Amino acid sequence: MTEYYTEKECLEALNKATKTINDITNTCKEYTRGLNDCFAFFAEYDLELRGHSKARDIIKTPWKSTREWTVKLLRAGYDIESYAEYCGYNIIANRRPLTGDISFEKGAMLCKNGFWVSTNENNTGVENRRQAMFLERSIPIARPARSQP
Repeated sequence: MTEYYTEKECLEALNKATKTINDITNTCKEYTRGLNDCFAFFAEYDLELRGHSKARDIIKTPWKSTREWTVKLLRAGYDIESYAEYCGYNIIANRRPLTGDISFEKGAMLCKNGFWVSTNENNTGVENRRQAMFLERSIPIARPARSQP
């Protein structure tokens, strides 16, 4: 049986990742992909949660859009779901989001306190993107699995 991180652990990692991305955003004059975008936010969350992260392993070159990032991911042999699994997340079949879950809808989003949070291209940092639904029928959801010793 898979063991997952607790809500408290996920929330602490989300708060630290949010602070880091917001601090970076405050020093940037513009939204910079790979530095303070949604994928950088996801990678920072993963790093805070696990102490290491595989999220930046596949795509290391700059990208200009979410679409370009996705194309690079596909060229590397991954779709969104297999990328999430590579990073240590399990796809959740029941589609009921919990704090700490991730999803990819027009970029990477993380579930925090009943909302999907992510960065914004207007360079304002991490913010609520939309309310999480009880069942997310249209987007795949992945939950961080605790690594086996």
